[in-house]
Amino acid sequence: MCLTIDNTFQDALTSTDLNPPATAAQRAQLIPKIIHQTYKTEEIPEHWKDGQQKCIDLHPDYKYFLWTDQKSRQFIQEEYPWFLDTFDHYRYPIQRADAIRYFVLSHFGGVYIDLDDGCERRLDPLLTVPAFVRKTTPTGVSNDVMGSVPRHPFFLKVLESLKRYNNNWFIPYLTIMLSTGPLFISLIWKQYKRWGVPENGVVRILLPSDYKMHETSFFAISQGSSWHLGDAHFIKSLADYIPLCVVLGFVIAFTIMFGEYCLLCWLISGGAWSRFCNFMRKTLGVSNSRTGNDNLELGQFRRLRKDSNLPIKICIPDIEKQDPKFTDLS
Repeated sequence: MCLTIDNTFQDALTSTDLNPPATAAQRAQLIPKIIHQTYKTEEIPEHWKDGQQKCIDLHPDYKYFLWTDQKSRQFIQEEYPWFLDTFDHYRYPIQRADAIRYFVLSHFGGVYIDLDDGCERRLDPLLTVPAFVRKTTPTGVSNDVMGSVPRHPFFLKVLESLKRYNNNWFIPYLTIMLSTGPLFISLIWKQYKRWGVPENGVVRILLPSDYKMHETSFFAISQGSSWHLGDAHFIKSLADYIPLCVVLGFVIAFTIMFGEYCLLCWLISGGAWSRFCNFMRKTLGVSNSRTGNDNLELGQFRRLRKDSNLPIKICIPDIEKQDPKFTDLS
């Protein structure tokens, strides 16, 4: 529910931040000049090679790290052994690819870039803030482009939360998104902001227009999302039918609530409740019959009339017949 309120614009990187005028004073660099990317091996697919090479060519003064599966595990084993068991037992490889990006950003600092995000311009303006992530739609933030100084408090919180969020949601797409992916980091970002951002711990937001598809955007997207399985494609395809999905959701919810109402009415009706009680008595071996003495005793205490609260056993002196039990106190 917390993601329904979109407050990413509060910390957005402005045009002045990213495209300062030539006369503006040069801002200090905070994030180290390091680019991190991940893939399972050194053999990068052809459709990503151009974007990868462009990032390298645009930044000859940056260090470049490609974190393969083998290098990632070795790094976790040597630097963060407390997390190795969780890392090894992730159900899907993309979860390890997600996790390693958080660890290396917290450890070394720098900028993480997905392989399907090719660079369009130098990243230097992004290095002038302590940390940044990009806004995603319709709400929240994503983990495909991120930057940070070493040991930034936000990414430290991310590392501390990974074990706690490692749950199986049975649907692969949801399991990945909520354990290590964009939904996970969005929830942690919301928590981080809710409890107060420490001094110099702000996380700035890269807006969609600065991310891609504009003249001054930093990145261009190529074919990607190779981790998406069949369920992910189905869920993402629902975005093309949002109005229909909303209407269908209301119809399903109404049907369920109406069914519950009908069931409740049936249970509390006399016949249904009696049948249920009789069934329980038979199941528990409790007799429902009364003995003659029981009926006699009950009969003695029946009310005289429907509007009377006095049982028949109580003697009511008959004043009109001058009952000897009546005492005239006048």
